[in-house]
Formats: sequence, structure tokens, C-alpha cells
Amino acid sequence: MWSLYGVSTRIMNMNTSKIKTATVQETITTLQQNPKAVLVDVREQDEVDEIAPLIGTFFPMSKINPLTFHSDCKVEKNQPLFILCKVGGRSMRVAVALADAGFTDLTNVTGGIMAWEAAGLPVKTGR
Repeated sequence: MWSLYGVSTRIMNMNTSKIKTATVQETITTLQQNPKAVLVDVREQDEVDEIAPLIGTFFPMSKINPLTFHSDCKVEKNQPLFILCKVGGRSMRVAVALADAGFTDLTNVTGGIMAWEAAGLPVKTGR
């Protein structure tokens, strides 16, 4: 186990009840329909260098401080945030930490970038 600015990232015993989940297809539809919704990729730089969605913002999990995330990432605490990682585990941990810090509209993107690419959604690759 390690911590995210003192916030436990162990998935056991985490309260995920405040976190919605969405498929990549549901995510892209919402992002297209709601201009306030933001996709946040929380993978690390080396992962993003290999493959990344063409939309959204990149903010690595290792740099996230849930207490200052709204100003660091320039988002509101009530803004719809879709959190993405490789397959969905880290993004859920980040979403829980953000919920604990007062964010109210959080969605974990199930399947992460792997499902994003498999669905044929736009990506940039460094391969």
C-alpha cells in the first residue's frame, strides 16, 4: 500500500458508493453532450507516452492532492469528472479520494484506456 498525499490508496474498505461507473461508450457520449464534463487520465507519464485519449486532461495519480485538485486541475468540486486509468483500479482509488475531499460528481471509467482503445475511440500513440 502507498498513499496519495496521505490518502490511503488501498481499495479494500474504501467506500465506493458515491462513485458512478460508466463504460467508455457512455463516457464519450456524456463528454460530447455535456461541455462541463471532463475526462481525467490519472495514469503516469510513461503510460500516457505510449497511448492516451485525444480528449481530456492528464493528471498523474502520483501528483494528485485531493485537497487542492480543484485548483491544480482547474475544475469545480461539483463538475462531472470521468476518471480514467489503464483498466479502472487506480481511477477508482482516485475517485474515492476526491469524493472524500468533497467532489460530488465522479465517474470511474470501467476498462480504462484498454477499453477505450478496444472500442476504437480516438487515441494518440507513441508506438
